Amino acid sequence: MQFLSPFDPGIRAAPLLLLLLSLLLTGLSAAAGECRSEHCSREYERSRERLQLVERPEPNTCRLLGAFSDCMRKTKRACRGHLYFHTNMGIVERTFRKYDCRRILAEAAAAPPVTRAPPPPPPPTVPAPLDDSVCSYRAAAAAEPVVCSLFGDPHVRTFGGEFQTCRLLGAWPLLDNAYLAAQVTNSRVGSDECATAPTKLTVIVKHNEPCTGQLTYEARANESLPRAFVDGAVSSGARSQHSAAVTTLVPGLHVAITVRHINATLEIRRVAGHLSFSARLPRELAEQPEARRGLQLCSRGCLQRERVDYRRVLSSVGRVDAVHAGRPVVLTAELVTDMCRQNRVIGPYLDACVFDALSTGKTAFMEAAREAQRDLERLLPQALRQLPNRTRLGSPVGGAPGRPAAAAPLLAAAAALWVLLRR
Repeated sequence: MQFLSPFDPGIRAAPLLLLLLSLLLTGLSAAAGECRSEHCSREYERSRERLQLVERPEPNTCRLLGAFSDCMRKTKRACRGHLYFHTNMGIVERTFRKYDCRRILAEAAAAPPVTRAPPPPPPPTVPAPLDDSVCSYRAAAAAEPVVCSLFGDPHVRTFGGEFQTCRLLGAWPLLDNAYLAAQVTNSRVGSDECATAPTKLTVIVKHNEPCTGQLTYEARANESLPRAFVDGAVSSGARSQHSAAVTTLVPGLHVAITVRHINATLEIRRVAGHLSFSARLPRELAEQPEARRGLQLCSRGCLQRERVDYRRVLSSVGRVDAVHAGRPVVLTAELVTDMCRQNRVIGPYLDACVFDALSTGKTAFMEAAREAQRDLERLLPQALRQLPNRTRLGSPVGGAPGRPAAAAPLLAAAAALWVLLRR
């Protein structure tokens, strides 16, 4: 009876013979116990399938036959008298000689290694350039920008141009639309329990494909203003010219966030240890239906119960102990008014400047009104030109406009004190 190797072509012609051979060899293997010839055959077949080799005289086939032969020789002692072992060992040796594998392997060892050039890298994926108009704001011919701002203790200028002084504690939304959201957190400041000021600002640029992914900017009053969004990016990526970006105007103190596809600019300042905020948006985005305004300070202003009549407050303020330029001073409305004039603030910004100094006892707080007025002048010059060029406090409730005549002697004394402080 002739034994066939698992890779002998005769197997393909005699399936029944293969089945009988398998049954016979299985029995013989079980009797042999430690003989590992079947293991060598399985390893040979697995390797040939993995390398996808066919039987032909070439180096890889010869190497595989040599490995098969070595495996069989290692188990020769345990396979003594094992017909399967001796039959396959003979087939392997005959095939090795038939293919002249000794010569093939010697020539392969002597030949220089073939170095195959690595495949060329795939061409870089370059996004198709966007049409410049894709992420540029397209507005109606009559569209105009509007500005909202929040500063000081705190004062709100709504998109509609209304000035309010508010008693705001905790977190409040500034604006929220399909493209942008901003929120402020106010904390108590000074000795007056009612005085509050912005200590945290969060701006979210919402996802808008293909112009920008979602970006978040956070600012805290006790830290320098970050130069980038929370994730470290200064823009929305390679197409930043079509999206959102953070620009540092004064390191640690003043940043601007621009959102080109809606023609929006947001500015955040750190003034006197607190924050201020200004936003310029197209009117059609800023003005929202009443039902969607919610508690947005830029659209609705503060709630009626949170509003402060600063004129009534200033009319009742007497003297406030404070520190100015490292020296203890006693502040009055008249003295602070003259100090605020030095900052060249007018109209409601003058009122806010005086109110902040007297309500908090911090003369450095007067800078918040000055910087907010500068932001309005830069973001919306025509709005500043429409303000009354008033350099006196707004009249108290029930009083006459302007400064009371009886205050003239007090003004002279205040001016003299201011001169002494300036020396």
